[in-house]
Amino acid sequence: MLKFAEFATAYSAVNPIARAYEAEGFKAHPNQPYAGGARRTVCASFHAVIDPLSSDHQRRLMNVYLDAITSWGRQPDGSLAELARDVVRSLQRDGFPLDDAGHLTGPLPTGGELGLRDLRLLRDPGVIEEHLDRMLANVENDPPAVIGAAKELVESVCKAILEDLGVSYTPTATLPDLYKSVAAELRLSREAVPASAKGSEAAQRVLQGLVTAVQNLAELRNAFGLGHGRAQRVPALERHARLAMNASRTVADFLLSTWHERKGTAL
Repeated sequence: MLKFAEFATAYSAVNPIARAYEAEGFKAHPNQPYAGGARRTVCASFHAVIDPLSSDHQRRLMNVYLDAITSWGRQPDGSLAELARDVVRSLQRDGFPLDDAGHLTGPLPTGGELGLRDLRLLRDPGVIEEHLDRMLANVENDPPAVIGAAKELVESVCKAILEDLGVSYTPTATLPDLYKSVAAELRLSREAVPASAKGSEAAQRVLQGLVTAVQNLAELRNAFGLGHGRAQRVPALERHARLAMNASRTVADFLLSTWHERKGTAL
């Protein structure tokens, strides 16, 4: 997790960071590339061997985070340092039962993953995390802001992928236009699924549904989101915000995962 690496870099040292992971049975990847600093590289070396779909790995990784927050991130008055709060907010965003003080409030999830996968190839992953943090922070109190951030999340992912692939786009490109370009580059069109393949028709329907979800997300943003000064109060509710947030995360995760798969094939 990028937020944890930033926190660990600011508040700890190489050996304590390594010991925190090793205490939960994790072993560092032996050939981890340099990640911009010794402490960041240590964090990356342990995260490289963690399976994001393993509930056991999630449980043990959560113990690493909670122990580190307690050991390094608490101020003398018991409050959390700012970077420690960033870690807690990211974990809350990913569905982990934590209160704002970094204490568990319920059982850990038994499956799933730690937020969006495959951020590691992005030039600036912080841009994506900012959109996710903005959605989590506003989902109850500012639904229009969440809907706007949901649209911007998918736009940012599409632009990052296109830039990585050397594909240009116009400054005025709409969200459906951006998605269409990414779908073409990643071979996500319905025609990309061989008609003779088993389950082809179902796969084609899923892909077509994904396109429709992105288009509807853009329309939802225009109807309920911020922007274009309005004469009346925006009628967006929390349920609209959660719909936009969940839809955007699903689309973004699928695009990032497919991009990584294609990148791996090209290497």
